[in-house]
Amino acid sequence: MKKVFMVVLVAAVFFTVANVYADIQTLSIFDIQYVDVNEHPDGNSPEEGKIVNCTGGIVIHKSSPPIRPKLTLYDPNYPDGWGGIMVKDPCSVGAFTKVNVGDWYSFTNVEVEEFRGTTLLQYKSKNDPNLQKVSSDNTLPEPLVVGVDEIAAPIEGVGEWVVENHNSEKYEGMLVKVIDVNVWDTGYGKEPDNYILQSNVDPNLTCWASDYMNEDIDEIYHPYVEIGQKFCGVAGVIEQYTGEKDGIYYDYYQLLTTTTADFTIEQNCDLNDDCGVDFVDFTLFAYYWLTEEQCTEPDWCGGADFADSRNGSVDANDLKVFTDNWLTGTK
Repeated sequence: MKKVFMVVLVAAVFFTVANVYADIQTLSIFDIQYVDVNEHPDGNSPEEGKIVNCTGGIVIHKSSPPIRPKLTLYDPNYPDGWGGIMVKDPCSVGAFTKVNVGDWYSFTNVEVEEFRGTTLLQYKSKNDPNLQKVSSDNTLPEPLVVGVDEIAAPIEGVGEWVVENHNSEKYEGMLVKVIDVNVWDTGYGKEPDNYILQSNVDPNLTCWASDYMNEDIDEIYHPYVEIGQKFCGVAGVIEQYTGEKDGIYYDYYQLLTTTTADFTIEQNCDLNDDCGVDFVDFTLFAYYWLTEEQCTEPDWCGGADFADSRNGSVDANDLKVFTDNWLTGTK
């Protein structure tokens, strides 16, 4: 009788578990991230708290110690928003050891969690999660160029620094880039490890950035980050942070740089110093084209004799460099 009872019990447990996993949905990153912020102003995922399977995406960043293991995934089917998400190993079980940047991974039995405002897939061992490599050596995406004002900066209030709305939610987990900015100030945020990037075109437009996920530093800021420093571009992954410290409530988005390469100080072939290579630069380039004047330092024919091909004249070698950089830095 005991044997029969045990068989029935095991069968019941198996049937229950099987039903639980049968109900798990397989979703894309877009399905997990997308939310109508007009209907849900907090921007939280509609799948929050659920166990899901995720079709995944290309690994564009893998965190290194001392940061808890975390992957940033990008689904190229959604290049304009809602296509990025982070996957976190909360218990550091070593699940991501063999994962490389450029791999496409999918996941099963991961929990959708809003962790301090950011939508994460939590790889919790209690849920029996798994990951599978779909492909390798995928082309990494170019950062999506967005306006400085598209990354919502918080507004200071009484005992709080909070954003006016969560329209920036679509870029959470995405690799984005702001162009033609400067470091307006440092020392902001919960730690404080944020700095303010200000548009050089419209000083009223600002966003917050941080370097805590940058692989090339072990200090609070990257050495490039100094007040007044101008950048033709700053790229990084968007993360939301909500929380409270010392009686102050925070809710803001931050652009997280990941390597030194995310900073562009000068734009190659930008002859009029506006951080973009366009028809104005072409006009300046054409002025020196095949000129009989010898290009010498420090001017090098208005910069048209480019360093990549510098030979004392503006010729076909420079034209190739110019065309390779055409429209770079423009939105």
